[in-house]
Amino acid sequence: MIRMLATAVLLALAWYAALNVAASMLAWIAARAILPTRNADRPATLLAIRMLPSALSIFFVVALFVPAHWRFEPRDARDPIGLLLKLMAALGAALLLRCVMRAVAVSKAEWRLHAWFTAAGQKRGPSVRVVEGLPGLTLAGLVRPLILVGSAARRQLTPAELDVALAHERAHKRAFDNIKRVLMFSAPDVFGLTRAGRQIEARWRESAELVADARAVHGDRARAVHLASALVKVARLEPAASHPRVGSPVWSTLHEGALLELRVRRLLEGAPVEPREGRWSPAVAAAIALGGAAICGPIGAYGVHQATELLVRFLP
Repeated sequence: MIRMLATAVLLALAWYAALNVAASMLAWIAARAILPTRNADRPATLLAIRMLPSALSIFFVVALFVPAHWRFEPRDARDPIGLLLKLMAALGAALLLRCVMRAVAVSKAEWRLHAWFTAAGQKRGPSVRVVEGLPGLTLAGLVRPLILVGSAARRQLTPAELDVALAHERAHKRAFDNIKRVLMFSAPDVFGLTRAGRQIEARWRESAELVADARAVHGDRARAVHLASALVKVARLEPAASHPRVGSPVWSTLHEGALLELRVRRLLEGAPVEPREGRWSPAVAAAIALGGAAICGPIGAYGVHQATELLVRFLP
């Protein structure tokens, strides 16, 4: 029984790696096609492309390989596993280990936040806290995210600027952007290691910020000017020496240095308008659904088992 379970785990990891590489190639092609177009301004489309390899790989292993192996594999099977399958399994294990390590890093940041903000922050509404020494504004946390407002930012910003800055972070909160960030940050795939994968993530961050800007200003030119002013003021703030540097790579911050000039320019040119998702997002979702159906239909669980048997028998 133990030998069967060990073989099942090894083969599951090998299948995961193989499907991941194939799906990452598809995502790479999709990224190269969409990045030069106007569809790269749509966060949902970019997120779908970024998560495609992980989603398809996990679906295949959990929904097809595991049930097929459990149902059709003889309990006394003694088939030797070749070197190539072992190497593929090692790649699958490495991808999942990287995912776990990144998820642990995010979890540690969550624990530090909850251990620290109660003593450091003052209540300012049910989901907003003013924190001494924090630079700028941050949407912190995943399950019950809080908007942390640095005390210096609160002093520097006018009431109108603070209002629109808070509206920007609330837009991120309503869009569940921190959760989307952690999904991309921890995605166990090869695509995230490629230049195209990093470009998709960068464009998603850019488009998510621009959408939050548009939702915060509500088409009001005066609010757009106030938000631009708030961005510039917050960018000039430095963290206090006493600030314990609580933070996480998946938390949204009001000002990202790389996007500051672009956002300020767009805001001063006029009240930005939120881009529509258009036809690409349904097309991407349909492609994922059709891909899953194509796998489940013609192949099925028995077909997956037969393919596994052939790979074990003929691969070196």
